Amino acid sequence: MKIVLNIFCWILAVFCCWFPFAYNHSLTDRQEVKISHILVDSKDKALEIKERIQNGENFEELASQYSKCPSNINGGDLGYNMRGRLVKNFEDAAFNADLNTVSEPIETPYGWHILKITDIKYFSDKANLGKRMNIIKYKIE
Repeated sequence: MKIVLNIFCWILAVFCCWFPFAYNHSLTDRQEVKISHILVDSKDKALEIKERIQNGENFEELASQYSKCPSNINGGDLGYNMRGRLVKNFEDAAFNADLNTVSEPIETPYGWHILKITDIKYFSDKANLGKRMNIIKYKIE
């Protein structure tokens, strides 16, 4: 009986320490955004490229041609990102941008970025939750 009680106490202690972190983490990371960007050295170049995009040129082709980021080989695609993993002003712009619109140029220590959000995943969506649970299931097995 003493062993069972000890195991139960350890499980309870671990759960009590883990639960607040897990709960708060899920509140702050409720969405992921799929970001494409073009990174250039000057604001003038960024404004010029943004104008070309607004005039109908393809974002991905311009990213491949002008971006100095290694993501240029993928048309500027940086994949899905959550809050807390990006440079502050880049992250703010990415999470405040509308889907499939091109942002104003954003300055970071790396240069000037033009962002395009190509997808948004909300963790509260049943489909996305199911996908995330399948990923966890396969990692465990």
